[in-house]
This record gives sequence, structure tokens and C-alpha cells, in this order.
Amino acid sequence: MSAIDMLHLSRVRKEKHYRGFNPLNKDFSDEELGQRYRFGRESIEFIANELRAELESNTRKRTALSVEEQVMIALRFYGSGSQLQVVGDTMGYDKSTVSRVVRDFTDALVVRKDQYIKWPTESQKNINKRAFYEKAGFPNVIG
Repeated sequence: MSAIDMLHLSRVRKEKHYRGFNPLNKDFSDEELGQRYRFGRESIEFIANELRAELESNTRKRTALSVEEQVMIALRFYGSGSQLQVVGDTMGYDKSTVSRVVRDFTDALVVRKDQYIKWPTESQKNINKRAFYEKAGFPNVIG
């Protein structure tokens, strides 16, 4: 028999409070979004639409994070250089939620790396090296 049963104390569950919010729905200007997330509203919406298939949740829970919220959490983490706990505290999410969101967001970006990252050809490398050296004195810069 547990000590609680012996003392006849009832167990009271702590009420859950969901503190998360979607900054895109707030009255943040593009400048404020840029300061906090390093991207403006249009760019954040573009990223959310690009990654929607990978990040959208199949659950109907009202507490499920929207794709936009996930993008904002990951961008805040990357843009601030803060720890997971700090980002979670700032935005109202648990550290484990922030960790999962950053992992899923990163995985979704990596899938698209070849679509957005282009390496220069050998001839373009030589042109870039010459141009960077002539303009700024930096040797061996290829892009």
C-alpha cells in the first residue's frame, strides 16, 4: 500500500496549460519577425508550404502543432543560437517538443538540399576564385 493511500490523500492531476502561439497570427511586423526568426512573413509562409507534406500531423488533437508553429520554433532555434530549453521557455513549449520539431524540420530540409544548393562547375569555380581575389583579396573562394 502506498503512503498516499495510507494517508487517504486524493491524487489531484495538474491542469494542462498550452502556452504555444503562432507569431504569424500576431501583429508582428516583418522587421520584428526578422529580428526574432531571421525571416520575414512571406519567407516563413513559403518555407511552411514547402515542408507541409513532411511536417503536417495526422492527428486531430487540438494541441497538435501546426506546420507554421513548427517552422517558427525551428527558425527561432537556428536564428537565436539558444539552447532548446531557452527556445521552449521563450515560445511556451517543452524542451522535448522543441527538440523533436528541430529534428523533423532539419530532416525535411535535408531532403530538399539538392533543390536549393547548387555547387559550381569547374569553370565557374575558377571564375569565382579570380573574381573574389580581385575584388576582396580572398584566395580560393569558389562561391
